[in-house]
Amino acid sequence: MSDTEIQVDWSAIPDDILVKIAETLTIYSDYIRLRAVCLNWRKSLPFTPPYTLPCQLPWLLLPPPTSITPHYDSRRTFYNILSNKLHTFSVSESSYPRRILGSSHGYLILTSGTPEVFCLNPVTKSKVHLPPLSTLPGVVSFNFSNVGREYFVQDQLTGQIYPLELKQMRDDFIRKLVLSSPSNGFAFAITTSFLCKTTEMIFCTTSEDHWVWVPVSNFTAEDVIYCESQGLFYAVNGVGDVGSFRVSIGGVCDVTIWQAVNLIPCDLRYLVWYNGELLLLTRRLETEVDIRTYCELYRTVGFEVYRFCEYEPGRVCWEPVISLGDGVVFVGESASLALSSSDFPGCKKNCVYFTDDYCNSNDVGVFDLEEKCIHALPCFPDDASLPLYWGSPIWITPNPH
Repeated sequence: MSDTEIQVDWSAIPDDILVKIAETLTIYSDYIRLRAVCLNWRKSLPFTPPYTLPCQLPWLLLPPPTSITPHYDSRRTFYNILSNKLHTFSVSESSYPRRILGSSHGYLILTSGTPEVFCLNPVTKSKVHLPPLSTLPGVVSFNFSNVGREYFVQDQLTGQIYPLELKQMRDDFIRKLVLSSPSNGFAFAITTSFLCKTTEMIFCTTSEDHWVWVPVSNFTAEDVIYCESQGLFYAVNGVGDVGSFRVSIGGVCDVTIWQAVNLIPCDLRYLVWYNGELLLLTRRLETEVDIRTYCELYRTVGFEVYRFCEYEPGRVCWEPVISLGDGVVFVGESASLALSSSDFPGCKKNCVYFTDDYCNSNDVGVFDLEEKCIHALPCFPDDASLPLYWGSPIWITPNPH
C-alpha cells in the first residue's frame, strides 16, 4: 500500500472547534497570532477573546524620546519582554499635556491640564472616568481664570490653605493610584501634602463624582496595592507599618493598622500579594553625577524581600524571604504585581523587574535575587542614564477585556 499524502484545509476548521483550541491559550499574544493564521480564523474568532484570560505579563510602556520640549505625538512604544520586540500603537490620549500617573488592571491612569482624571485601556480604547481633581476633599476652590493659582487646597493636618497651579496638580499631587476593578470598582490613591511633606490617602468609586479622605492620619504611605482575594487595599509607610482598607459605597472605609516591630533601612518600599502572602520589597538607591549633564541621578543597587507576619495584634514583623522561587515581581509607578514565571516561558524567575518612580531617570532593569546583581533590559542599555523630561517607563498588563 503506497503512502498517500492527505491534504487538509485547516482554514475550514469548524468554529466551535477553533474556539476550543483558542481557549487553551493563556497568553494574549498567542491568541492574536492564532487569529492571524488566515482570514477565516480571523472572522471566526472575535477581537476580544470569548473567555477570560489570566493576568498577563506586563509590557513596558516607553517614554517619548528625551526632549526638553513637550511631546505631542500620539504614538507610544511598548516593549514585550517575552518576544524582545517593540510594538507601536496610537494612544492619542497620552500625548502632551496629559500625564500618565501609572497603570492598573491593564488601564493607563491619566491626568491633564484640567481637573480631569480617567483610565484608558490602550488595547480596547475603552475609557473610565474618575472624579475630577477639583472634587478632592481638600480642595477649597477651583477657578480656571486664576492663572497660576487655579486651586486652593486646605492641608488636612494643619488646616492651612495654600494655592496650587494646574501643572503642580497634574504632575505632583497624585503619587500613586490603583484600581480594584476598571468598571464598577474602587480607586485608591496616595496624594502629596505640599506643606507638611507627607502623604495622605483618598478613595472613590468609579461611579461616584467625588473623592473621600481615608480616615487615618500620620501614616505617610509609600505604596498601595489591591488584593482581589481579600477584597482589601493594602498600604505601607516609610517605617514599614502596614494598613488594610476595606472600602464600600457611600464613603465608608474600615481601617486596620499594624505597626512594624523591626525597622528595615531602605530608600523605597513596595507591597505585592503572591501565593497567598503579603510581601514587602525594599529598594536601595545610590546617587551619581552624570558628567554629560551634571545632573544628580539615583541608581538602584538592590532589593530585598520580606513576608508579613503578625507579631501580635496590631503589630507586624517582616520576616526575610531568601527566594521567590518561580516568582517574578514588577514595581514602579504602576500597581505592583507578582506572577509565576512558569506561566510565561522566557521570563526570568526569582527576579524583580523595576522602573524609576522617583526622579524621572532611566533607572530600569532586572534585579536577580539569587545572584544579587542587576541586568539591563535590551530596550534600556546600561548607559541610558540621561534624565527624562516627560514621564518614566511604566509597566502595563495587556487587557483585551
